[in-house]
Order: sequence, then C-alpha cells, then structure tokens
Amino acid sequence: MANLSNEELLMIAVLLDEEEEELKIKRRTRNVWVHPAWQKRTFEGEFVTLYKELVDDESKFYQYFRMTMYSFNKLLNTIESEIQRQDTRFRKCISPRHRLAVTLR
Repeated sequence: MANLSNEELLMIAVLLDEEEEELKIKRRTRNVWVHPAWQKRTFEGEFVTLYKELVDDESKFYQYFRMTMYSFNKLLNTIESEIQRQDTRFRKCISPRHRLAVTLR
C-alpha cells in the first residue's frame, strides 16, 4: 500500500462516507412494493379498458385473442382454479380472466 498522508487518508474517508450515504438514500427511495404505474392497472390498464369493448364485438375479440368468446370462456372455466391466486393485505391478485387474456395475447 502506498504511503498516504493524513490529509489524503481523511479525504478518502470523507469520500467513502459520502458514497455510503448516497447508497442509503438510494435504498430508501427504491423501497416501493408496487410501482405507481402498476397501481393504476385496475382503472387504466389495457385489460380493463379494452376487454369490455372486445366482449361487445365478437369479430374484434377473435382478432385480438385468436379464439371465439365461447372458446375463451370454456378454457377459462377449465383452468380457472389452477391459475387463481389469493389477495394479500398488500395488493390485489390478478384475476384468472386477466391472467388468461395476458397469456393468450
């Protein structure tokens, strides 16, 4: 190790301390369970806004999912219990219908 003066050692210590403080601040600001963009999903998400319109128009539904509404609902009824998740105190789960729609898309 090079011979460092007391001033140089003090400068290094100060810089390391500042770097450590910056890391602590970054850690504090990134502690978000659900990103704000995903919180809007239940009101503004693609599934919520588009699915209602697709259900009203069978041909658009078929173009979007590449299957009829009957096939979609039959598949959903078959696998619904397998893909159902439970809500937690922290966030709501994604519905089986939504999961299937995302998977098919």
